[in-house]
Amino acid sequence: PCNEWRGYTLQPKDKALPFKEYFKPVNYVRSTGVGASIMGVALCVGMLITPFAEDLFTYLTHHQPLALLVLVVIAGAIAKITNMK
Repeated sequence: PCNEWRGYTLQPKDKALPFKEYFKPVNYVRSTGVGASIMGVALCVGMLITPFAEDLFTYLTHHQPLALLVLVVIAGAIAKITNMK
């Protein structure tokens, strides 16, 4: 609701709509629902991959030459992708 209130208060005075016309509850509910869904999925995925990421980083900490190789391969892949564009 704060974004809608901010937008309502920042309207140009010559084109200002009344509050009942400006504020549309359907848009607010849709926006809030989509935002909450995205956040929920992100948190769920984060919780699912965290144990695997911790294991990977622990393994790479003990095998530093392999970690360096992985880092070089990732940097090379990123460089190649950015040069393709």
